[in-house]
Amino acid sequence: MKRWLGLALSLMIALAAFAGTASAATAPTNIKVKLNGEWVIFPAPPVLLNGKTFVEFRTLFAKLGYAIDYNASTKTIKAKSDARTIQMTPTGTTALVDGAKVPVNGEMKLLNGRTMVGVRFIATLSDKDVAWDGVKKIVTIADKKPTAAQQEEAFAAVRGLAAAEDKQDADAYLALFHSQSPLKDALSDSIREQFAKIHSKTDFVDMALDSYSPSEAVVYTVEDATKVSGDGFFPNMEYEIYYTLHREANGKWAIYLVDWDSSTVLDENSLWAQEIQAPDADKTALNDLVNAQTAAINAADLNAYKATLLPGDEGIEDDAGEVEGLISDPDYALKAAVTRSAVVELDADHALVLVAFRYDMTAKDGTTEDNFAVKTVTLYGMEKKDGKWYVTPGSNANELSFDTIDE
Repeated sequence: MKRWLGLALSLMIALAAFAGTASAATAPTNIKVKLNGEWVIFPAPPVLLNGKTFVEFRTLFAKLGYAIDYNASTKTIKAKSDARTIQMTPTGTTALVDGAKVPVNGEMKLLNGRTMVGVRFIATLSDKDVAWDGVKKIVTIADKKPTAAQQEEAFAAVRGLAAAEDKQDADAYLALFHSQSPLKDALSDSIREQFAKIHSKTDFVDMALDSYSPSEAVVYTVEDATKVSGDGFFPNMEYEIYYTLHREANGKWAIYLVDWDSSTVLDENSLWAQEIQAPDADKTALNDLVNAQTAAINAADLNAYKATLLPGDEGIEDDAGEVEGLISDPDYALKAAVTRSAVVELDADHALVLVAFRYDMTAKDGTTEDNFAVKTVTLYGMEKKDGKWYVTPGSNANELSFDTIDE
């Protein structure tokens, strides 16, 4: 009899424990998860179990940047990101993190037919900061803030550009770009050409980490680029730039992408001061070309506009398409006027011409309160082909300044 009672008691305890787990797994918790300020939506609600929040594994790993290999028969998760690999199973006492064993205290469970993982455990392994708001029931995951040394390491990669520029060392400049950067080959010729003609310098007005992870950092800068000496044209500008850094195989940061967010001319007079003495024949031909293009815009004559562009250039249609959008605007009529021009670079077959424009936009419905005018300074590239000068397609997008005219 005592033996039977013992078996019955054991069975009751087991059933009670099972019932408690099932209840915890299915009870609505209204727990929410936020990753770097954005809500993470899971196919099943997060579960609070024994003081830990569990979430559906696949969504969490994907949001954290992992590629996932899941064996449904063994319930084994293999996850790999640029910075880390994780392998774990529901019954294992350890997980493999970058090949090393890490103790697992029930951080992977099968609940209601789904594979769930402890959100704090996985996020912490992924170098994230995790916080829990018990009142609002919100798990907040955020990129771990870098240390002062880590921040300085990222900043140093960007500052290196200014140091190489000041020394006019093109090889040192290009070496700061990542070996896989799509910019590196494209920059090579232009940087070497610029350093051969112009000595410029860059001063950093502001520098901050926009984001940081072990494998990628984004550095935001405000920087002033100015001309020191040389014969080529160089606009003195203030730029806002985002530098995306990736680590090389040796672990050092290198520049992968550069995004110019904004630019402002520091001193417009310094632009016009770079005018050169061009031969009268070339100067006249270049100015006539700018005027012909302006006249074509005012006449809404797209064919005449195309005739000013370098024949055979692959950018003709894109350039003409943008102009067509302006001259066919259903709401405004456009009138362009050249107010000033200057040749700032010239050789046998290429030229740079600085052009100031005034654009008047007049409402087609006859109202006057919506009329406005703007002024721009644009740097035109010109090329000579078969003895005739043409505008390089896309030059109309090279606006150095843009201001509304208050009248």
